[in-house]
Amino acid sequence: MDQIQTAIFQALQYQPWPSQQEMHESAARFKFLGAGARYGKSIAGAYDVLPDILKPNTRGWLVGPTYTQPSKEFRYLYDALVVKLGFKPTKEINASFSNPGPQYLQFPWGSEIFTKSEDNSDSLLGEEIDWLILSEGSRLKEQTYDIYLRARLGTRMGRVIVPTTPHGYNWLYKRFYVPASEGNPDYWAKIDIPVTENDKFDKEEFERARKELPEEFFLEQYCGQFVAYSGLVYKRFSRSQHVIEPFQIPATWTRYCGIDPHPQTATGVLWVALDEHGDYFLYDEMFVPGLTIPEIAEQMSIHQKSFPNTKENAKISVEANRYLIDPNAKFVDKLRGQTASVIMQFRREGVPVIEAINKFDAAFFKISELLVPRPVFGKEDVKRPRFHVFKNCKNFIREIETLTWEDEKNDHLLDTLKYIINDNPSRTFSQEEVEEIHYQEVEDLRERNIMTGY
Repeated sequence: MDQIQTAIFQALQYQPWPSQQEMHESAARFKFLGAGARYGKSIAGAYDVLPDILKPNTRGWLVGPTYTQPSKEFRYLYDALVVKLGFKPTKEINASFSNPGPQYLQFPWGSEIFTKSEDNSDSLLGEEIDWLILSEGSRLKEQTYDIYLRARLGTRMGRVIVPTTPHGYNWLYKRFYVPASEGNPDYWAKIDIPVTENDKFDKEEFERARKELPEEFFLEQYCGQFVAYSGLVYKRFSRSQHVIEPFQIPATWTRYCGIDPHPQTATGVLWVALDEHGDYFLYDEMFVPGLTIPEIAEQMSIHQKSFPNTKENAKISVEANRYLIDPNAKFVDKLRGQTASVIMQFRREGVPVIEAINKFDAAFFKISELLVPRPVFGKEDVKRPRFHVFKNCKNFIREIETLTWEDEKNDHLLDTLKYIINDNPSRTFSQEEVEEIHYQEVEDLRERNIMTGY
């Protein structure tokens, strides 16, 4: 936080929780704070714009589905600026919210605060603004943001704060959380914030709710998580647990490549590496429509060269050890004018594909098991999953975290992963490693008694 913000918070005796502090310290223009109900989202959102309001001639909006929601943030701002800091407004309207309608404050230095309602869309037109708070933004429509609100920020490079309890994988997830998780510096987002971070929230009530409520409702309302009520296929997947920063793949790891070719939709290609402990690392993807098989093969070669094996003074192949493809690719589609199967066409391009096993159930249970955090050997108090995804695999991440049982057709990349998982991947040993193992065995035997074997 800068000195002005720190001084304001000290004067107000405001001591933010760790995640609130993290939000206040962020310099991003677009901030998303996803936390459970009664966590303290409204006060955090309101106090984040206090330095803006104290600048001359600024204008800010508090927008909610109705006037009731933004009245909470308005109340915190009024209490901070007027009651505690003693600034006298030059004009105020409905400050006590005596009737459910618009509220307004204007200060001597020209700064203004408005509450706005999505129900009254005409009020969302016209003015340019310096800051915008979407009060319970998960209940607002994406269309409202796009048509009425986003354009108000442009001329003043205004910023947006969204303090809300998540409500399914809605537009806020796509527009705020995903850009932040992918490293866009204009965005900051924090989720998975339980209400118990607020030390005034009763811990026993939290545990009672965990036992009594449906899991999805508890995770959303008490833990600030995005959940899919329509039946998420891979519920255990979480960006915070499974998505990692890319790194160079060691030469000793085995690489698998899965291909799901489609003439009408994008062809999906995934690369997965297996380490010496049997952990899976999905490190690269392709998901490009409109390519011919020679073009797909060419793009695959480019991708593979971007993730070379790491070994000093050695020429190590960057190609996968095994290429698996949709078993339906073995058929010749004469109606589309094919004279050779897709498998044969890939092989002609130098990609040695073999037919994969296309069974869903076995792959589903194996992937679900790999997603579960397990104790690390030798460190029982540390848990981590056995499946990891590099953050550059954006299409796969979006697919696995949003795929529902009702929308099983949107699973091209997961189909590709299925081919690899069903192949029962195992780590292979290089010739050097085999020779090293043999050498160690000989050395061990040299010290043993020939008669006893010990």
